[in-house]
Amino acid sequence: MGTWGTGISSNDVYEDINYEFFELYNQGMEVSKITERLISENQELIESDEDQNNFWLSIAKAQWECKALEPKIYARIKEIVESGKDIELWRELDASKADLNKRKNVLDKFLNKISTEKKSARKIQKKKYRNSIFEKGDCLIFKLMDGDYCGVFVLESEKETKLGLNLIVVTDIKKPEKPTKKEFEKANVLFYKAQNIENDENPIISWYYEQDYKKCEIEFEIVDNLKTNKFFSPNKDFRSFSSWNNIKTFQDAYYSSQFKLKSNKRIKLNRLRKKYWL
Repeated sequence: MGTWGTGISSNDVYEDINYEFFELYNQGMEVSKITERLISENQELIESDEDQNNFWLSIAKAQWECKALEPKIYARIKEIVESGKDIELWRELDASKADLNKRKNVLDKFLNKISTEKKSARKIQKKKYRNSIFEKGDCLIFKLMDGDYCGVFVLESEKETKLGLNLIVVTDIKKPEKPTKKEFEKANVLFYKAQNIENDENPIISWYYEQDYKKCEIEFEIVDNLKTNKFFSPNKDFRSFSSWNNIKTFQDAYYSSQFKLKSNKRIKLNRLRKKYWL
């Protein structure tokens, strides 16, 4: 039993059941159906002397939050609290006298709380899914402070995800005229030196959030789109996340005479578009 406190929710069983309950609730499933499903899927917990109380406490609290506490669930909680069997379990697990007193107080307050019907049911929280701003393979340009155009490339674009991320790599394209598709095909990935770490050079590649784009002050222009067949995931590739405005801020700094972290390392952008690594 993963327990870290005397509170009703201070254990793994409660947290896991509570999470599963409201995942289904937010999908529109009826409370009675959710309860039936969780009971059916968690017989091992229900039959465990150590875990069963926390299971029922979690179910009761979730039902109460939804203003749908079933009488049989309430009766089960009442029996758990008034019989003292939960306290006896804690005593068998060598809980201190202070913790036993705290746990009893918590249970009494919990029973008292759910004995009064909640004024309003918890609102269903619909998940919002986002699409990234740019498409995978987009060749983007924007103007630097000195008037030149900088070229960046979209390595990945998420669809219908929680964050709607774009993975963007900065190329070595910098010129007074607008770059072409062919120049993106021949471009290199720009690197910089890590500060205070010798021989550590990193590509300028980061993930960017869809919801942050409204704050972006950069005027991007899509030059063209290049086929990119390598898949990138924010969970394992280029674990760097940044804000959109940083793309220009960093590049303006990179090309200034004061910037001390320039790197001569380069790799072809095309290598990141194919199904093999650097």
